Amino acid sequence: MKRSKTILVFLAMICVMGTGLVGYLQPSIANEIGDKGEFDKYAMHFGVNGGMYPDIRQGEAKIYAITRKLDELGMVWLRHPGKDTAWFEVQPAKETWNFRKLDAVINNNKHPWVIEVYGATGTPYPFKGDFSKQYLESLGGKREIMDYIKANTVDMSDPEQKADAEVYVKTFVNRYKDKIKYWEIGNEGIQAPEAFDIITNTYTWIKEVYPDAVVLITAGAGDDYNMLKDGLEAFDSLLARGIGDYFDIANFHYYGRIEGNFEERLEQRFDEYKATMDKYGVKKPIWVTETSTSSYEKSVLSGPSSEQIQARHVVKRLVIFSAKGAEKVFWHDYRETFKNNKFYQCNLVDPETNIPKPAYYTFKLIVDKLGYYKTVETLRRDSVRLYKFTTPTNKPIFVVWSSSSQTIDLSEYFEAKEVLVTHIIEDNSVQPKTEITKTTNIHISASPIFIE
Repeated sequence: MKRSKTILVFLAMICVMGTGLVGYLQPSIANEIGDKGEFDKYAMHFGVNGGMYPDIRQGEAKIYAITRKLDELGMVWLRHPGKDTAWFEVQPAKETWNFRKLDAVINNNKHPWVIEVYGATGTPYPFKGDFSKQYLESLGGKREIMDYIKANTVDMSDPEQKADAEVYVKTFVNRYKDKIKYWEIGNEGIQAPEAFDIITNTYTWIKEVYPDAVVLITAGAGDDYNMLKDGLEAFDSLLARGIGDYFDIANFHYYGRIEGNFEERLEQRFDEYKATMDKYGVKKPIWVTETSTSSYEKSVLSGPSSEQIQARHVVKRLVIFSAKGAEKVFWHDYRETFKNNKFYQCNLVDPETNIPKPAYYTFKLIVDKLGYYKTVETLRRDSVRLYKFTTPTNKPIFVVWSSSSQTIDLSEYFEAKEVLVTHIIEDNSVQPKTEITKTTNIHISASPIFIE
């Protein structure tokens, strides 16, 4: 009898939730259902990218296992499938195509994706250079490889190269158009001398194959302000030439060292990017498809850090960029960074042990709490940072942290006298610590908390 009851409850859940949704709806976003009763995965605001999937030679079973692990984060956006997905890898010769890696990744995956049409390694023309793994590795380090790739960027003024690029883009998009809606025109190529022709042609070809596709412009990027400034100047010149008609979503990357006025610099970088668009009257959504903080104590990218600081910055970066107006924010990266890489230990899962870090569990927490927010409002941005998010069910959830440990009164924001406080995960815990607290006596610190 007990077993029959269990089966009936399970069947009732399926009827209510709809087939295909079980295992993907988080408790806090179960009501994010479209008008047709379908789960709107594209409404998710947060994503991860970089180093998610290994070399296809490790086997498709390994790729499927990683996808299932990513499912545990919730229906987050994914970007950067990894190696074997650049133009010269997908089409190593004019009559030779290799979609094995992408097929294994995309065809068994329900997550919303942003796919870079040319891959993550620029836009080199593959049929006049040597892009074999052996030759690229013989060039030396990553810088030498990237210099070689830049030197061989596709030349759209060459009729043969342009024709080959059109065949590639249309074949690529046509293969996955039933599964992929969002396409990015390469990775961080805004400063390439050929950027205007690459962007305009690629956008046109994508839309010819798939009119409903949503296209992201290649990102401007910066580890610091000077790098981002160069990208903004290139973006400005492209907008002056009319590039605003050839993308649907604006896109930039910003990391920045974490000392000093870290929060203010995130806001300034966003404001500068938006101001560049406003200068030309371009009104498009803005996505931040890469941002993160390393947990490495000697990080070149972030400055001295730790796993505790990284976990805090998962919330701070996602919240600040969202509050400034970023429609989506992606953490870089998920797994694969090593000591010879400036992004070492930016990952959520340790690259050497595959063990999730505190940042992984904190990322999962913010996805569960705020992944499908409807609105966000900045209430304070002085020594105390206070933000109000509204969920799809119109439930307010507040996020707060401060530059120093203190106790504050937030009763003006709540009707109830007591609230639920959820702490982020900064240690080896898997589940967050929660407590009931009086609204007049809420303890805050540099570690963000959720209040509801």
